[in-house]
Amino acid sequence: MSDPWDEFDPSTSARNTLGWAFALGASTLGEAYDMLEQLAISNDIPEVLGHDGTIEEVRAELDVGLELLGPDADLSTLI
Repeated sequence: MSDPWDEFDPSTSARNTLGWAFALGASTLGEAYDMLEQLAISNDIPEVLGHDGTIEEVRAELDVGLELLGPDADLSTLI
């Protein structure tokens, strides 16, 4: 059986989003996911996602992470 940590390999945009959420106090993957709406309405999108990433793409990646690792996965090990 493979390690779920090996299967979840977030893109740069997703990793930046996780780092952004961590800096704002999120400590788990589930908390970071819950903060996506906050990011969507913030002025931080260009500096967090860059020019190529979208909230929808990050949400899809984090959905995979939640399925593989669960909502309680420690953000400090993902960023």
